[in-house]
Amino acid sequence: MTSHQAPTTAPISTHLPAPLPARIRIGAAVGLLLLSPICAEYLIGYDQIISNPLDMLTGLLVLGPLYGTVAVLIREVARRTGRGWPTMVLLSAAFGLIQAGVIDQSLFNPDFVDEASWDDDRLPTFVAGLGVSVKHVVGFVGGHVIWSFCAPIGVVESCVPRIAHRPWLGRVGITVMIVLYGLGALVIFKEHSKQFLATPAQFATVGLFALALAVAAFAIPRRFPRRRADGRGGEGRDEGGRGSGGRVPPAWA
Repeated sequence: MTSHQAPTTAPISTHLPAPLPARIRIGAAVGLLLLSPICAEYLIGYDQIISNPLDMLTGLLVLGPLYGTVAVLIREVARRTGRGWPTMVLLSAAFGLIQAGVIDQSLFNPDFVDEASWDDDRLPTFVAGLGVSVKHVVGFVGGHVIWSFCAPIGVVESCVPRIAHRPWLGRVGITVMIVLYGLGALVIFKEHSKQFLATPAQFATVGLFALALAVAAFAIPRRFPRRRADGRGGEGRDEGGRGSGGRVPPAWA
């Protein structure tokens, strides 16, 4: 009688992919830091400085911290917590409200732009009790969601698909982004507050709506990779082709 030896199977590797060089992750973050203000202010073509390349480069010193840092932070928070585009869209709307309602106060300032077209856009949908135009709310906040944050994030992530769903920055990088944003926001707020200052009630209303959007952003369940019928991972694969199994990116990678 012939004995049969039980077949052996190779052990399944469960190790996480090796971390990519810092220059790749930091390069992607810097690219997003610069692309965000370019999309928000220059590609639309409404600012006079687009005819002066030197002024455009100088403008990035303020616009980069104001827009780019927010885009980087929104993406970083969403990817670190295992969430995706719904969270990034809601966070973009929250920051868009803060930008237009608190930092430059364009939502409330009736003389923000010294042109007749400003009132032509503002007055038809103006809500006197709130001191705000519905058209401006939709246009300004929607513009920030699309042009300032989500479109640049999508473009840069598509350029680095291997790390599109992974964190790009560590503690130092995130701290730098927060500090730069605070400085940029302070400069713009002080400049626009010289001639106009929204009321405490208006600031509070913007803050409450922004907070509600942020809470909704994190109420969305974490994203898990889709599975095909054959059991292989779909979305959420790491660069080695293995499904991530729904793992959240390691903290402070």
